[in-house]
Amino acid sequence: MTWKTEWTKWSTHSELSSKLKKQMNEMIESEREDAFYKQLEFGTGGMRGELGAGPNRMNIYTIRKVTAGLAA
Repeated sequence: MTWKTEWTKWSTHSELSSKLKKQMNEMIESEREDAFYKQLEFGTGGMRGELGAGPNRMNIYTIRKVTAGLAA
C-alpha cells in the first residue's frame, strides 16, 4: 500500500475527528508522505513519535491499535 492510498483511506474515514482532518488538509505533500508511508513501530522504549494524523504519528488510533494488540 502506498502512502497516498493510506492518506485517502484516513481522509475518507467517517469517524476521523475534525481536528485530525483539519491537520491532514493543512499538510504539504512531504508531510503527508512522512505521516502515512509506514506504521509507527513499538520498540524497546515503547511507542515514540510525533503527534498528529497518520499511522506514523502518535494519535488516538495508533494508541488504540497498540492497546488492542497488548490486550490480545
